[in-house]
Amino acid sequence: MTFQPEDFESHPCDLCGANDATERYSKRGFSIVQCNKCGMVYTNPRLKPAKIGELYDANYFQGHGFDESVNYVGDVKEHGAAKSSYTLNDWDLDTIRHMLKQNGSTVKPRLLEIGCGTGVFLDKARGHGFDCEGLELSEYAANFVREMGIPVQTKSIEDASFGDNTWDVIVMREVIEHLPHPLEALKTVRKWLKPGGVLFMATGNYDSPERKLRGADWFYFMPEGHLYYFANRTMARYLREAGFSGVHVTNQGDKLMEKLRNARILAPGESKPGNPLRRIAFSIVRGVNHFISSGMRIYAVK
Repeated sequence: MTFQPEDFESHPCDLCGANDATERYSKRGFSIVQCNKCGMVYTNPRLKPAKIGELYDANYFQGHGFDESVNYVGDVKEHGAAKSSYTLNDWDLDTIRHMLKQNGSTVKPRLLEIGCGTGVFLDKARGHGFDCEGLELSEYAANFVREMGIPVQTKSIEDASFGDNTWDVIVMREVIEHLPHPLEALKTVRKWLKPGGVLFMATGNYDSPERKLRGADWFYFMPEGHLYYFANRTMARYLREAGFSGVHVTNQGDKLMEKLRNARILAPGESKPGNPLRRIAFSIVRGVNHFISSGMRIYAVK
């Protein structure tokens, strides 16, 4: 896709409001800058919202868009063929369940996934006893969710009209980096959560060794649609600015966690292994993962 100068807009730092940034990388004609006041990294200038919306067509969800690492339609087929297998989605849900139990959750917690794509995570959540609903901008993707029998609204966070204290869990997997105004979105999401409710997010880890080694070639630099790049400290600050407590930011990508799952160190229903030896192995792998992973998992409590 070719972009024209009129397709772009400049903007200040979303986290601190400063309009003082230094370019760190240039990729495909986009500048990736870092705020000189708070350290937030973002794409500036970026595409205007209407132009960004054009990126998320059927090709994107089939793995032929600006992010060729995802294939949401393929994920639906793979999920249907191995629905009962224990995946990292299950482990994420077991972890969320554990947090809810600590906070005195309801028997059947209500879960909203924002940017639910084609609905694989929601279907997994339903299997774990959650009452699920999705929020997804793409009608193309939302139709896959509806075919699973899961309610989904095709609206933005700004246009959705959920009441305060509605949800026990809100999930935003690989979403926060796409949003034009993350801080405003997080404040809205917090209102939607019940007291003690859990926000779970996943995104890239700007401080990862891979980014430092590869520079502009880091796979997560997709400035057409990835507008923000979070480090542990900037993510934690975002959540605290939005009013969350119990903030836990950990660099846990998929590869080493998959090895734990495949080795059966992680058992279904456990957020951490009960067996002492397995728990030691789990802690070691997670500790290593925290320093090397390009992915970030985030949990925060209202």
